[in-house]
Amino acid sequence: MMEQKGTVYFFTGLSGAGKTTLGGLFYQRLKKTKPNVVYLDGDEIRPVFGEDAGYTQEARLQWAGRIFRVCRFLAGQGIDVVCCSIAMFHSVREWNREHIENYKEIYIKVKKETLLARNQKGLYTAGKNVVGVDLPFDEPQHPDLVVENDGEKTPLQLVESLEKALYPSIVQNPIDNRAYWDQYYKNKICPTEPSPFARYAATLMEKGKSLLELGCGNGRDALFFAGLGLQVTAIDLSRSAIDELNRRGAENARFLCGDFVNLQEFGSEEFDYAYSRFTIHAISQNQERVLLRNVHTVLKPGGKFLIEVRGIHDPLYGKGEALERNAFFYDNHYRRFLVMEELTEELLFFGFRVTYTEEKTGFAPYGNDDPPVIRVAAEKI
Repeated sequence: MMEQKGTVYFFTGLSGAGKTTLGGLFYQRLKKTKPNVVYLDGDEIRPVFGEDAGYTQEARLQWAGRIFRVCRFLAGQGIDVVCCSIAMFHSVREWNREHIENYKEIYIKVKKETLLARNQKGLYTAGKNVVGVDLPFDEPQHPDLVVENDGEKTPLQLVESLEKALYPSIVQNPIDNRAYWDQYYKNKICPTEPSPFARYAATLMEKGKSLLELGCGNGRDALFFAGLGLQVTAIDLSRSAIDELNRRGAENARFLCGDFVNLQEFGSEEFDYAYSRFTIHAISQNQERVLLRNVHTVLKPGGKFLIEVRGIHDPLYGKGEALERNAFFYDNHYRRFLVMEELTEELLFFGFRVTYTEEKTGFAPYGNDDPPVIRVAAEKI
């Protein structure tokens, strides 16, 4: 049996509620992060099993049990499943929670007048053998998430809110170096002057524009950017670092304690620049994919994403305990070493245009060390 089981994301709701639209979009975006995800639509999968299942109450119950046994089978092999189905019975959902280890139930809820206005396939005017009209619908009592889908938000906005609520369940084994960095910043051994990368990045920025720093640490670069007249928002998981920065205060800068991968605090197209120095190699590859997708969302069209990161040619590569591909636990914390060509491919995949890439020494000297470092500049298309 596999150690890491998949997650079943069950999108439920009445016909016309938007299960297929939202579940399908969620699946397409999740597949960019976890390529082995499977999509099962209640109507589309019927022909796969044959047409033996009818539409009586008993047949519907039998069919629902069949499809969720398949979901459990796939999840047991480490495969994520996005399933869209009415599955109108309390007993089915109770079975799911009891028998599927990683189960997320998302109820797409709409008003009756919205369903009547949509009236897909004429179901609600025909009113014959229709769940919610002449057949009872056991409304979900304990869903993990409820999505109001009456047209006030676009499908993309709703799915983005789902992703933020479900993170980190959409990432296997997310990395959390919080304890290490809390102690590191408490010890105040980190340099306080702006990094060479910050000085380089500043040449690509305009005063008065907005910047999001991903993993600001002790704020050395954030404070530098704010001093140049940029409107800076800096986020870091280290409570000790953020508390110290907020105690000091700084004009043009705000500091938030949070997960720079998730970015749940921010809306779409909010920032002109995103800045990441030595932070992407502190997260797993799946977290990286979520981050790139989220950065693309929060950047304005044409916004710049500036990255400096450790690569596989770093002298530290291979030291310590191997955890995943190109990732090791060494010196009491996690490091993942990137391949420049793979990073640029990922950026292109998530909708960026790469404008500059280089890997060399001289970018990030520290004491007697001067490892080769990757720099990348990209723009949101």
